[in-house]
Amino acid sequence: MNIRSQKGFTGADVTVAVLIVTVFAAIIATLYQNYVTTSKEIQRKAEATQYAVETIEEIKQNSAEYFTGENETKERIEVCDNEALKDNTAYSKTVFLEDYSTLGLKPDAMPGYVKKVNVRIAYKLGKDIKSVELSTVISKES
Repeated sequence: MNIRSQKGFTGADVTVAVLIVTVFAAIIATLYQNYVTTSKEIQRKAEATQYAVETIEEIKQNSAEYFTGENETKERIEVCDNEALKDNTAYSKTVFLEDYSTLGLKPDAMPGYVKKVNVRIAYKLGKDIKSVELSTVISKES
């Protein structure tokens, strides 16, 4: 019986082929999982950033109330602390305003005319808590 005349696969050929397919399947599964995780992280961060921008715009529209009455002379105004957002409880926001003159950036700044707005949106991603922080400055209109 001539070995060259026999056709088919040996056990070693099949074993090597199965190992190669298994390795490539594991690589593809890992790449897909990384893609899904990264895209979810990007989506959550984008939503958090959008909430922060909306909050800053809302504060800018209502900025007059932060320069009147007792708020005019306060060094720090807590707008909200760890407040769950209404439409999605997975996000929480912390907003506070600081008088620019108390930050020590410009010693001759007049108190009560410029305030720094800090917005922090926290969200849960897996077991970790991530956050996005944005800051801007608002001023008293003359």
